[in-house]
Amino acid sequence: MNTTLVQVLGAVAYGERKAYEIAKADAESAEDEESRRRFRKVAAEELRHYKGFVARIEAMGADPERAMRPYRTALDRYHGRAPSDAVSEAVFGYLGEGVADDLLRWLRQVVDADTAAFIDTVIADEVEHEAAAASDLRALLDTAPGARVRAARATRRMLLNMLWSGRTNAGPMAAFVRLGRPRDLLGALVAGHARRLRAIGLGPLGLPVL
Repeated sequence: MNTTLVQVLGAVAYGERKAYEIAKADAESAEDEESRRRFRKVAAEELRHYKGFVARIEAMGADPERAMRPYRTALDRYHGRAPSDAVSEAVFGYLGEGVADDLLRWLRQVVDADTAAFIDTVIADEVEHEAAAASDLRALLDTAPGARVRAARATRRMLLNMLWSGRTNAGPMAAFVRLGRPRDLLGALVAGHARRLRAIGLGPLGLPVL
């Protein structure tokens, strides 16, 4: 059994569980039926992802709950510090999910064929999620007064929150680093973050593009 890979899959599985819980809560609080249906679809897909990663952990002969346990505190801490205003909340969600997607794209290059095949199905769902989130965020930035300045600040806070929440060896990022190729991993994260900022009209470090 590859213990390091089990640890990474444990971090990913718990992240998917959190994503499911958030999407389910969004569906319950949605103000219109269209949004409710959209969030229910996302929740169903995130639940499928969670169950799939749990199955991969079990297939490797490991206990999923034990594999996820070390990452609960860091991920609960990260999501527990999410902001309350609409712009910052949208930025946190969009960029935070983006980091998770980039981690999966990098992970599929270093795992076994069966796990890589499942990750491909997850990424296919997440591409659609990201496109919808980017569209919603661009619309918000174009209409809310002072939104781009607030989004720039939220971008920096999101990164600091992520670093603070995962600052220990039990943080999800530390598990990925232990798999090896940290330079490639960092490059993938930096490139993905920059691409998402450009997609919503922000430059390096979240500075507004006028």
